[in-house]
Amino acid sequence: MLGVSYILAFNVPPFELTGTALIIVLCFVFRNLPVGVRAGTASFKQLDKSLDEASTMLRAGTATTLRRVVLPLLKPAIVAALVYSFVRSMTTVSAVIFLVTAENELATTYIIGRVGNGDYGVALAYCTVLIVLMSLVTAAIQFLVGERKLGRRAMQGH
Repeated sequence: MLGVSYILAFNVPPFELTGTALIIVLCFVFRNLPVGVRAGTASFKQLDKSLDEASTMLRAGTATTLRRVVLPLLKPAIVAALVYSFVRSMTTVSAVIFLVTAENELATTYIIGRVGNGDYGVALAYCTVLIVLMSLVTAAIQFLVGERKLGRRAMQGH
């Protein structure tokens, strides 16, 4: 349903995107957006308001509070949303089966096509590459975002 809806919506001007890679990217973004919003909302609700008040009392601005207090505490939610969205986008078939073209074919639809033709060796090779790629990107996301570190800072000069 989602793939057909995208074709119907983006097949006429001014948004004639059918047959382009942009329609696939938009489909993934809008399909996985609720997961990131829910994870972020749940993490925000767990933050105590006294953290924001303490930051204000220490004369930190809004940007500093966001960068040094809020975002470090949201790191687990950010990692979870990014990893979930990436893995789901790499392995989805249902939403994009009608959106792929010869120029913009996804790995999953290519693998299904090879299995349909009986090329099991090629399909298994692509599956292995897909698994390794997803593992590397997941590790890179976790490395780049980092982990949440809580605790007191060491006193300087002691």
